[in-house]
Amino acid sequence: TRRPSMTRAFPSLRQILLLQRDVPRAAAFYERALGLRIAVCTETFAELALDSRGADSTTGNAPTLALQRAEHESQLQTGYTPILHFEVDDVQTRVNAALTLGGRLDGKIQYETHGAVACVRTPDGHMIGMYQSTP
Repeated sequence: TRRPSMTRAFPSLRQILLLQRDVPRAAAFYERALGLRIAVCTETFAELALDSRGADSTTGNAPTLALQRAEHESQLQTGYTPILHFEVDDVQTRVNAALTLGGRLDGKIQYETHGAVACVRTPDGHMIGMYQSTP
């Protein structure tokens, strides 16, 4: 017996969800530190665009960063994962913005032949990596 051929599309990433204590503060951090655009922000939920088209892209195919208020303190236990990696135009400028907004640099900014890399812990304890390619 032959099985019917089934065409299956490769699954695509829709959203990255991070639990937060203070959603508006976290949304402001990602907006000001990384330049992400806020599509929606309430006391309990925010969604930010993860591509260069901005807030209008949340209706398209690009994944979004979603921030949701945690219901219990136990949901906020963070470690070194997940680490969100962003390609940025200027690592030093973005790190300075993150530090000004309450982030903490985890190690030094590393300057390699392929580019500069930095890792910052956000005020809520999530890790974000920043990469700037060498022109």
